[in-house]
Parts: sequence; structure tokens; C-alpha cells
Amino acid sequence: NIGLSYTDPYYTVDGISRGFDIYNRSTDASVLGLGYYTTTTMGGGVRFGMPVTEIDSLGFGLGAEITKLSVDSTSPQAYQDFVGVFGSSNRSIPGTIGWIRDQRDSALIPTRGTLIRANLETGLPGGTLKYYKLTEQIQWYYPLSRTYTLMLNGEIGAGDGMGGKPLPFYKIFYAGGVTSVRGFDSYSLGPRDALGSSLGGNKRLVGNAEVLFPVPGTGVDRSMRLAVFVDAGQVYGANEKMRLSELRYSTGLAFSWNSPVGPLRLSYGVPINAKPDDRTQHVQFQLGQMF
Repeated sequence: NIGLSYTDPYYTVDGISRGFDIYNRSTDASVLGLGYYTTTTMGGGVRFGMPVTEIDSLGFGLGAEITKLSVDSTSPQAYQDFVGVFGSSNRSIPGTIGWIRDQRDSALIPTRGTLIRANLETGLPGGTLKYYKLTEQIQWYYPLSRTYTLMLNGEIGAGDGMGGKPLPFYKIFYAGGVTSVRGFDSYSLGPRDALGSSLGGNKRLVGNAEVLFPVPGTGVDRSMRLAVFVDAGQVYGANEKMRLSELRYSTGLAFSWNSPVGPLRLSYGVPINAKPDDRTQHVQFQLGQMF
């Protein structure tokens, strides 16, 4: 991912922000354990943020993207069919609208309060791709004591194509890994093809519960924290119902640090109800934010 962003937080005297983004993103899905495909996306856009109250804000964005796709005979049939119908180069005009309510006591190291986020992305007329993706997240922090904090997190997402077109396979949902269900391999949950490659899905459900506490010996430094966690999650195909019985669960210990080079996460997860064909991974690591 190569990108350049500029934001003016006070574009108007009322606190409306304006930002611009340009980017180039390349993906080789085979290194992620997914069915083979590659994408190269070039795009840019403009976005605005508008404060509504002291805790509520709205965001709007409009962009333009050109995505070049490559598949071969080993790619899942759904990927080959998509390229056969829509071609190896697609244009899209993504429009976004989002709402955030942030009542946490700290954006970096929260110990109490709630965070609610809802976002809609849609492919607007004028592009070759027409789709929608809707996501919602709710987080709740509660101090159990001066040093222990309970965190509950819930996320749900759904998407589909519009106008008789499918949701592009490179915009579908995934779960598994350090940012969703730890102990399961990244991107590995949900439907698979006949060769065992993960396909992702049109719907996603994730829940996390953590008890956060300081790293022994760090004193009052709260930038480093340990957590005991329980995760749950799954992704579902376009024609599948979101059945709670299909959720995968894990538990373990996590370490987080707001380091000078970006947020760092390290976890050791143990799957609770892994199936024989699930891919598991106990130790998982991430440095920096996901794009």
C-alpha cells in the first residue's frame, strides 16, 4: 500500500474537516492463504468530517478507483466467472457515509466509555461496479478497578451487489487473525472452494471480550497493556444465514503497545471449537494500522 493523505481539520470555522487521498494498492491473495488472484488499484478521493455534537460526528467521502485483476486456471471458479463477465479492469466510484459516537475517556488508552461506529460504502452510478457494504461496531469499556478494565467489542457487516451484479470478490469480508478471532489463521474463516482456499463472505460477525491490565514492572505507563481475551466470529456466504452455531471461539493472552512506530499487537490464542479443516495459528503479530 502506497498512499498520500492530506487533512485540514478546520476547513471551516465550524470545525468541518476536508481531506484528500491518493493511493496505489497491490495484493497477491495467494500469500494470504486465499484462492489465487492479484489486484492493482489506483485511486483517490475527497472526504469531509462534520461534528454534530461534542460526541457525535458524520463523515462523507467520494472517490474514483481503477482496479486491474489477474486470475488463472487455479483460481476459484467464482473469481474466474467474475473476470469473465466484468473483465480484468474495472472502474468504481465509491461513496461513503459514516457516523461515530465516541464517549471514551481516551482515544489511545481507553478505560471507560463507549464507541459506536456505522459506515456505508456503495459503488455509485458511473462506475462498472455497483455494490454496497454496511458495517457497524460497538465497543464498551468499564473499569473493574484502578488497574483492570473490561472491554467488550461487537462488529457486524453485510454487503452485496446491486443492479443484478455480485459483490466484487476483492471487497468481501474476512475473519480470523489478530484483529478479529485470534488463534485462527488470518482470513481463514468462512466458505472455501474445493481446493480448501478461503473465499470470504458477504456477511461477517465478530465479538471480543477482554480484561486489560498493565504489564508488570511498567508502573503508571499505560501505553503497554496485557489482556486475557475470548473471541468469537465467522463469515458467511451470499446464500448462507448468519447462524450462531457456526461461530468459532478462541481464548488466550494478548499484549498491546502504542509504540513510537505505530500500534503493536501480539497474541497467543487457543481455538476452543476448531473443526478438522480449520486453519489455526497460535502466535500472531501486527505492527501498524490495517488499511
